[in-house]
Amino acid sequence: MRCRRKPIVGRWLAGLLLLLAPLALAGGSSSDLTSLTFVTEEYPPYNYQDPQTGQLEGRAITLLESILEQAGTPFKREDILYYPWIRGYELAQSEPNTALFSTTRTPAREAHFKWVGPIARDRVVLLTWDNQVARLASLEEAIDKRLSITVIREDIGAQALQEADYPAELLRPAIDNRSALHMLRRGRVDLWAYSDEVARWIATQEGVEASRLTAVHTLSESDLYFAFNPATAQGLINRLQKALENVRAGQKDREAGHHAN
Repeated sequence: MRCRRKPIVGRWLAGLLLLLAPLALAGGSSSDLTSLTFVTEEYPPYNYQDPQTGQLEGRAITLLESILEQAGTPFKREDILYYPWIRGYELAQSEPNTALFSTTRTPAREAHFKWVGPIARDRVVLLTWDNQVARLASLEEAIDKRLSITVIREDIGAQALQEADYPAELLRPAIDNRSALHMLRRGRVDLWAYSDEVARWIATQEGVEASRLTAVHTLSESDLYFAFNPATAQGLINRLQKALENVRAGQKDREAGHHAN
């Protein structure tokens, strides 16, 4: 029996499909910016959910949009996952191509993530309510006075206190920042370890006077970043960092032009 040979056109189409298949799969590959998952939490004014519209807002949200636009990657705010801090932190550590923001970059966290930034500068402090605790010269003074502090697990404030060997029995975990504020106001703790700016924003949102919060000791002053799972391809990190630098440069050029006019 004679074998029939495939028509030349059929063989050409088959070859073309084999060539195009890798390109079709690349859209969802780990080397594509669209493969990234972004996770955020309530940390105003950098990232938060508008209570009226339910839309994600904030400086970091706007910056992320600009970065991905600069990189030529389609992006919608609705694509961002909005989780409590601890869930987002664990997700960014366990899932490749996942980024958590806004995340304080510290020596203790350095090797656990890849970093794109900075987003902004942030000051983490110990806060008292209605001046119930006087200004502290050091953490040792707080320990000597047996001052209890509310913290959010894996938050920079909690980690700073743990690294300083603050007694674990004096640390009171809170579910989130609003819960921590309520604990402080109700006298269940002496102090709250958190971002000074964010804490005041939360207080205002809760309908209380932010002026009743007083910073009595600074734990750290650090930069906020987009923190990526360490398995994320370095090429993606480099592209995003370059896009961020281009966005910053464009902002400076516009500001310079505005002042010149």
